[in-house]
Formats: sequence, structure tokens, C-alpha cells
Amino acid sequence: MHTILTTVMLGCCALGIWGPMRTGAIRNFSQWGPMALMLVAMADTTIGPGLLPGVVWGLLLLVASPLPLVLLPKARRGDMERHRSLSILAMFAILVTSLTAAPNSTLHQAHSHAAMGGVNPGLALALAGAVIAYSIFMVARQVLPSGNTPAKPRQCEPIEVLSSAGALGAMLLMML
Repeated sequence: MHTILTTVMLGCCALGIWGPMRTGAIRNFSQWGPMALMLVAMADTTIGPGLLPGVVWGLLLLVASPLPLVLLPKARRGDMERHRSLSILAMFAILVTSLTAAPNSTLHQAHSHAAMGGVNPGLALALAGAVIAYSIFMVARQVLPSGNTPAKPRQCEPIEVLSSAGALGAMLLMML
């Protein structure tokens, strides 16, 4: 089951990079770059050789989470940029929550938690749940016609949004 969920999670992360890259690899690096970092972090911590410790990947994700917003002029920021930032932040929270102490760690046993790394898992679950709900809201708003829709979304945006929700959902299931 873990292999299937890992494959779904990594596939969804890869799909999330596809949308911003389609509209220009150089022009949209601020959008797909942090998403690619998230894909590499998730691959390394789930199936990879462990090039970096999970806590370092967590720190990199935390630092990268605002980049989709802050590297764009205000005129170009929108729902997708907020969604990308929140998705990276939710992946960070789940990753850090699922860290375990190293076997030879000097961490006192009272501070070591078997599968939750000592970070409050409720906060990570709440953030991931909020991002998944925001994803569903965004897709519903993009797909369902309304009288005051400002602009037609790019066709790949609903796919990107749902892939993020799928990756978060797979990660939540892997935590069980």
C-alpha cells in the first residue's frame, strides 16, 4: 500500500510542475522551481537514497513556500500562486510531522515520538485538510459557470490543483 501511495504522491507532485512549465520554463521558474524542490524532497524522503536528512528538506520547503508569491509582481499574483505556496507549506508540515528520531540520536526518550517527530500532528492535518478543501473550492469555482468570473483559467490549472490535493491526501494516508 505504501508503494502505491508513494507512486500517487510523486506522480501528483510531477503533474503539479507541468502546468507552470507549459507557460514558460524561464518566465515561470518562480512557480515550478519550488514545486520541483518539493518533488525532489518527497522522492528523496520516501524512496530515495536519503541524500539530505528530512529536517533539511523540511527547512528547504519552509524557505521555498513563499517563493511562488514573493518572486512575482503583485499584478501577476493570484489564486494559483497562493495555492502553490500553501501546498508547499502543507507538504513541509506533513514531512516534519512524520520525522522520527535517528536510532543513535541523543534525543531524550521523553521527547522522541514513534511516528510523529514531536511536532503537533493536528496542526499538520488541519493545514493539509485546509489546502485540500481550498483545492476543491478552486476547481469548483473554475469549472462551474458563474456570472462574475473574472477570467477563464488556463486549462491545466484544475489538473494542477487536484494533483496537489491528491499528493497531500496520499501523504496523509501514508502517515496512518
